Amino acid sequence: MRLFLTRKYDNYILFFSLVGVLFLLPFLNALPILRFALVGQYTFVMFYLVFSARHTRGLYLIDIAFVVPTLLATWIDSIFQNDYTFVASYLTMGIFFLYLQFLIIKQMIHAKKVDTNIIFGAMNIYLVAGLIWAYAYVLLAHFDGNAFHMPTYEAMKDVEIFTYYSFTTITTLGYGDIVAQSAQARMLSVLEAVFGQLYLAIVIAKLVSTSWRADWDIRMLENSEKTNL
Repeated sequence: MRLFLTRKYDNYILFFSLVGVLFLLPFLNALPILRFALVGQYTFVMFYLVFSARHTRGLYLIDIAFVVPTLLATWIDSIFQNDYTFVASYLTMGIFFLYLQFLIIKQMIHAKKVDTNIIFGAMNIYLVAGLIWAYAYVLLAHFDGNAFHMPTYEAMKDVEIFTYYSFTTITTLGYGDIVAQSAQARMLSVLEAVFGQLYLAIVIAKLVSTSWRADWDIRMLENSEKTNL
């Protein structure tokens, strides 16, 4: 069974979908109706994952098991917006993106050559990781109002704020306007920063080694053909 994305342009489509999500986030407070556009963007990513025509019936059921609860929770939260739907939405979204991360990493590990689709896949892993940590920060702040210190005009439940904090942490920019105060928040932040640094080193090594191995196989094949002649 092949449990990873296999279409040629999967990672292109996913990358621009994730960029679309990040583009919409800053405008949610000014235009609340964009919340539906954001959920629609999530819906597209999830349905594309399910209907990418890449595996067996059993694996479709696995996809659906991750996608359906996430879609239900996010759409219900966009309509009713209470504490229960809020937690369910971000919890299921985080789990779904962890599953998506698994699929992309599997593709990277099994890649036989480096092409633009694989490079976009490497960027997708980075973007998805930032979103997963952002959802974790949102949930942590929801249950512990003192987990983070931030400017008083910012809302603790604002996913855009924690997406901003997540990506400044994973890139180790650390502007300092938002500060992790609780032990849990500090540890999550440290883990994200470590992931961001290790990921860059590991993915570059992986891409270089895969490219070198592919070139080596081509040269060996060419030498074999010359020898046979």
